[in-house]
Amino acid sequence: MRKKMRLITLILIAMALLEVNILCSERKYAIYDGKTGLQLDMHTFVEKSKDYDVIFFGEFHDDSLIHIIQKEYLRELVRSSKFAVSMEMFERDVQDVLDSYLTGKISEEEFLKNSRPWNDYEQFYKALVEIAKANSLPVIASNIPRKYASQYINEGMTGINKLPQEERRFIAQNVNIKEDAYYRNFKKTMIENFGLEPDKELTPNQENNLVLYYGAQILKDETMAESIVDFLSKNKGYKVIHFNGDFHSNNYLGTVQKVLERNPDLKVAVITPQYVDKDSAVAFDTSLGNRCDFLIVLQNLPRPAMPKSMMGGHLSENYVAKHKIEVHMDPSKHEIEGLDIITFKYPVVKSVQLKYLGDLMIVKVTNRDKDLIYRVEGISDDSLYSSIVVYPNEGELFSINVEYKGTIYHSPEATMLNKRHSNSLGIISDAPGEGIYLPGGSFYPKTDKDMADFDIKALVPKEISIVTSGLMTYRSPMGDRVLYNYVSELPADEMTLVGGRYKILDSVYDGRMFSVYTFNESPTNMKYLGRIIEYYKIYNRLLGSYPYSSFKIVENFFATGFGMPGYTLLSNKLMAMPWIVLNPGSLAHEFVHSWWGNSVYVNYDYGNWCEGLTTFCSNYYFNVISKNKREEIDWRKKALISIETLPSEKNYPLIEFKYQNNNDDAVIGYSKGGFLFYELYKFFGEDYFFDALRTFHSNNKGKKASWMSLIAAFSMSSKKNKLDIPVSKIFDQWLKNKEIPTLKLANVKMNNDTIHFEIQQDGNFYMKVPVEFEINNETSIEYFTIKENSNLFSKKIEGQLQSIHIDPYYECLRKLNSWEIPYSFSRTLADKPLMILPTKKSKDYESALSFAKMIEESDYQIEYKSVDKLNEKDWSSRSLIVIGSAKSNPFFANVMSKLPANIKVSDSAFTIDGSRYEVKGNVLLLNTEHPKSQEKFVTLIYSDKLDSLDAFKRLFRYLSYSLVLLDKSKSAMPLTQKEIFPENRDKSELLYKNN
Repeated sequence: MRKKMRLITLILIAMALLEVNILCSERKYAIYDGKTGLQLDMHTFVEKSKDYDVIFFGEFHDDSLIHIIQKEYLRELVRSSKFAVSMEMFERDVQDVLDSYLTGKISEEEFLKNSRPWNDYEQFYKALVEIAKANSLPVIASNIPRKYASQYINEGMTGINKLPQEERRFIAQNVNIKEDAYYRNFKKTMIENFGLEPDKELTPNQENNLVLYYGAQILKDETMAESIVDFLSKNKGYKVIHFNGDFHSNNYLGTVQKVLERNPDLKVAVITPQYVDKDSAVAFDTSLGNRCDFLIVLQNLPRPAMPKSMMGGHLSENYVAKHKIEVHMDPSKHEIEGLDIITFKYPVVKSVQLKYLGDLMIVKVTNRDKDLIYRVEGISDDSLYSSIVVYPNEGELFSINVEYKGTIYHSPEATMLNKRHSNSLGIISDAPGEGIYLPGGSFYPKTDKDMADFDIKALVPKEISIVTSGLMTYRSPMGDRVLYNYVSELPADEMTLVGGRYKILDSVYDGRMFSVYTFNESPTNMKYLGRIIEYYKIYNRLLGSYPYSSFKIVENFFATGFGMPGYTLLSNKLMAMPWIVLNPGSLAHEFVHSWWGNSVYVNYDYGNWCEGLTTFCSNYYFNVISKNKREEIDWRKKALISIETLPSEKNYPLIEFKYQNNNDDAVIGYSKGGFLFYELYKFFGEDYFFDALRTFHSNNKGKKASWMSLIAAFSMSSKKNKLDIPVSKIFDQWLKNKEIPTLKLANVKMNNDTIHFEIQQDGNFYMKVPVEFEINNETSIEYFTIKENSNLFSKKIEGQLQSIHIDPYYECLRKLNSWEIPYSFSRTLADKPLMILPTKKSKDYESALSFAKMIEESDYQIEYKSVDKLNEKDWSSRSLIVIGSAKSNPFFANVMSKLPANIKVSDSAFTIDGSRYEVKGNVLLLNTEHPKSQEKFVTLIYSDKLDSLDAFKRLFRYLSYSLVLLDKSKSAMPLTQKEIFPENRDKSELLYKNN
């Protein structure tokens, strides 16, 4: 058996080599004298090159044809001259291992185990080593050990020069990093590799890191050059053939340049490969003569484009690794003074750029008490922010001290009907109804890529309480002021600092502090405190250990629903509505952000995964935990409805979602993103699904993560638990397609005791589809996996089949049929409706007109006109919004006859499902059938008086509802609500009835 396996292995190796040779034989190449353009055969090529002291043979590392040419060249070269072989592929610290193998002191197995050969050593480089061994030639392990090149990027020459001598000797003693032609070529190549526009100007932070990468490249060149020159000085009579990646030697730059700087008397030759198109002649190009002494022209190797992820996808940038901030604030004058001691992730070798709110003025920038040169400039795409570019005086810069001051007062922006959250660039105030709100950049300078530890001291008037992320290490009274100190518990992408005259309610549970910070005492505060502890118990088990020592619910003085590390900032109006705050989509959502977005952070360069995952874990999954089946179904249904009613021009692939700017973005990032995780959950089940999430959190806590990080976590779980789930395909299909599939039941047939049926889809989505069977008046659900346009299934039954229903409870991310979608305000708004206003003679006309303009300004595409000049052509084929009452707007007469049977509207009362409600003081939002067209919708906004627009703005919280009745005088739960579905529609797309 063992002999048979060995034979099979040898056959497979032979087939692989044959495949390589066939591939090589199909490609043409030619060797030319780089100065004369004469074509050379191998013998002449060797003869002309062997008189040089050092020959640099450049290669494209993954091209097998070049490696075959190298092998033939070396075999010919060593027959007539005394050469040593130098290789980029081996590093200085394995020289002893390499020598021991060449002299037969150790086996090949031991050599490979201890010499860190490249992954493709067997395929490409073994032949060169074996030729050297067979001919007793020295082989120079010339390159710098990889770890020191990486160390240079992180610590610069400062770190290299601190190495103990036994390690420092593996790196060139003299290193000269200068920005010359080699740097320009390096920069051009790197920009191409990262897919950037050739003429794109790099940011200072990008260029600084590019210079660091270039420095690491120079360290390799300097070390290889020193290795070659040192060998020649110690071994008279030898010459050197050096094999390296072509970039290290073409144009006589890189390692070649560094060799000649050390010994300009050496006679050096450069061999450079050059590709031509696959079908082009391998002719000499005279423009390349100055690049080399010998030119190998070969047809291009077909290869897939390097994925961006192989290069990190984006050019690395320098950023802040630690902020040590001290700020003094005077809220009565809106003033701030500050000092930020900034430590950078990478050494500053060229320059570093920080951004900050333009209201701040930079006072001084220093390092070790020495002033630094800096320039302040505006930011082209954001006029409200400024940037500072700082230059090292000499050598390398690891930290700077920035002193600044300014006046910060930006009133919170107005909310719109489709954007309920407000924001502010920063505000410091002690005026009634205001306070302190300072996001990142408004009270310290930052980069957009920060992942930093924070140490924040804030001095404020004693009546002000300060809250920010981290552990509050002390609160020290200082006369009429108080000094707060917060220290971050994990690295964070930024800090937001808030302050106000807070009443504080605390409770300790499981060694963690839970608090409520409100402007006024309220009985609901205890409810909030109790509920957050309940969420802690649930999610600490489900998602892994809560990552912080405390959690605070903090009231804000403007409309926010923000989650930060260790606290949430909720608007004062929201805090007064416990029926909303205690909904899973509010406080629970913000608490779950402690895991997703506030301890595992989002790498926005690759999209935003955290809103979808947070929505799934809180808005949806809390209902599963609570065993609230009705709310589970309701979330899935409303998510699908919101996706279905999204205007086509507002739709885009989930992978492109980064931030919620309006309700349309929320549909994609929150609803569709949340449903993606439900699709995944169906395949994994609860235990494996949340085990993968706990692993994801553990591996990425305090770091930025992307969709790829999640794919890796779930792929690992699938493999570990032998689930055989195509994780990458599932993520890929939902992330990259903006459309979702339509499902259809077809070809249902009975054959004795077996049902045969087909599930069709307009795509090839990989999905688990629930099918409900009704047999003998009993229903059961089974799940079937589909992956093609047409998917055939069969099921044995006992008894009489009555019906088959595909996805009856909205478990698939799919398009809905018209009969599955209740009428809703969002459907009407998405259909570019006509809004019919009361007669101009009515007192309600001006208020209705203002409301219509408000809707239009909120980016909804509506047209509006008074009922006075309306004719049937204007409205018969359009979706409608009708506002007012029967008295102020006669158009209501056209729709009252089409109301659902269990809903009646009179001058004094609404009757809904047998319950009577007063018209006076209330407003009814009713979405229903259009009187003329089944394809259009009608939204009725009915009230006896349009006296206050605040009540009507509240209707935009109920975009997904069919009917909702609100008390105009107060923000409270709806008096009643219900769903209204289209009647008498064909349901055969998903439902089969065996009549």
